[in-house]
Amino acid sequence: MEIHFNEKPQLRNPVMVAAWPGMGMLAKISADFLIQQLKAKQFAEILSPGNDTYFKDGVGKLSLNKHCFYYWRGEKADLIICSGANQPQSLEAIHQLANLVVDIAKEFNVKRIYTFAAFPHPEEENPRVFGVVNKPELKKFLAEKSVTLVRGEGRITGLNGLLISIAQQIGIEGICFLCNIRYLDIPQPRSAQTVLRTLSKILGITLDLSDLEQQALEIEEKIKKIKEHRTPKEVKTRETRYIS
Repeated sequence: MEIHFNEKPQLRNPVMVAAWPGMGMLAKISADFLIQQLKAKQFAEILSPGNDTYFKDGVGKLSLNKHCFYYWRGEKADLIICSGANQPQSLEAIHQLANLVVDIAKEFNVKRIYTFAAFPHPEEENPRVFGVVNKPELKKFLAEKSVTLVRGEGRITGLNGLLISIAQQIGIEGICFLCNIRYLDIPQPRSAQTVLRTLSKILGITLDLSDLEQQALEIEEKIKKIKEHRTPKEVKTRETRYIS
């Protein structure tokens, strides 16, 4: 695994947003929508080996996953967005990738990294955002932004959680936004919309979230129709106690 740069832009007080696929595709949907909305420009990528073989016309080779980095110039500060294709399968590879992402953050003098993670809550129709920070002094910052800290104990699995801990080791601030999702294996644009609304207020950027609203309405309508044709036993959902 190594970093490949297309260019090294001069950035002003950048913050980083980083996301990989997880439950409900919350993080990935959010990051990719942000890239699209801001028309961010790619400047680097990390290639990591996949866990399968890609073939074309009968000839196979090891597949590679791309983790792409984009930049956007804002009025007061700039933004780096990392969107990863897939999460590595081994613990060693996950840590290696996280360290490379943090290396890019350090090279561009990023002071804070934001990540997203899904917080399963099958009964919550109106998703809410909670925060986990990697430094105690950030608790006051989130309180001022009306973001509630997660209470009690728990774990955030995968890169969306690990990254802020790796960042903390070299002094970079990290905040992970956890947002309720109702379904683990169905894309959750409603929750992505909620997360991006929170992030945009904090960063002072303007986003048009109407496309996510339309996607959410379409998915919710499909789910409603499916449930109407199932028995109560089939739609019963067990309680979930983990975050990703």
